[in-house]
Amino acid sequence: MKKLVLAAFLTLVCNAIPVSAQNKTSISPLPSNLKPALDAKTPEGILAVFLGIGFRVDGTTDEHGKYTLFSKPENLFKEPGLNCSGFILAASRLLFGKNIPLSAATRDRLGDSGAGAALGRDWDFGWDLILNVSEGLERKLLLPGGMVADPAAGSGLAPLGFDLHSPETWRELPGRIRPNHVYLVGFNRRTAQRGYSLLHYHVGIIIRTSENNWYLYHSIKKRGVVRENLGNEQNRTRFLNTNANVGSTSKHMFIIEAPLP
Repeated sequence: MKKLVLAAFLTLVCNAIPVSAQNKTSISPLPSNLKPALDAKTPEGILAVFLGIGFRVDGTTDEHGKYTLFSKPENLFKEPGLNCSGFILAASRLLFGKNIPLSAATRDRLGDSGAGAALGRDWDFGWDLILNVSEGLERKLLLPGGMVADPAAGSGLAPLGFDLHSPETWRELPGRIRPNHVYLVGFNRRTAQRGYSLLHYHVGIIIRTSENNWYLYHSIKKRGVVRENLGNEQNRTRFLNTNANVGSTSKHMFIIEAPLP
């Protein structure tokens, strides 16, 4: 009976998930190809504008509405191009209704990165990024076993989050992804790469669009910005196979839940 009630509730609230009337002038200017997102009424509509944007190494947008690079913001491009972090930043500006500067998005929160850093130059870039773009929101870190925590209370070393390939993760996680929220996901793994022991190597955004469908949006090499329905078992299996563990190490997902404005 409880499952039927929950299913009915999710169906009701997921049929239309409105983005509240926010001051959209606060997120201007935008590149011309992203401006249709200003008219979108749902997070799915906003993120749809990004689908198909090509992958560019280090590619992002700045607070002036220009395509550029994280490492060389003086380099500007007419053609769109985003890496995974650039997609997160550009999408977060629209989803959260705030024009996040490049300098704020890339802030080294704990001062443990950069040239000569013991753990590697950019080992926790993805971790820093998703914390920085969600700064000031009523956010929480999702942890296994129904637990939550303050995402800023830890470090990039711990907690690491959900084991990507644990069956328990995929039994629990669908019930944790709620409508009218955005989930910023940082993927991390142990590594033998020279100069590193742990790497926060990828980021994405998850939203729920209906009772059975919840999508991971991310920018990946050769395909650019895509979405993958993790609510569909076949799609999820394909995604996990593509992101298999390397050697004896395991991959984890650090997931921040943030409400839509």
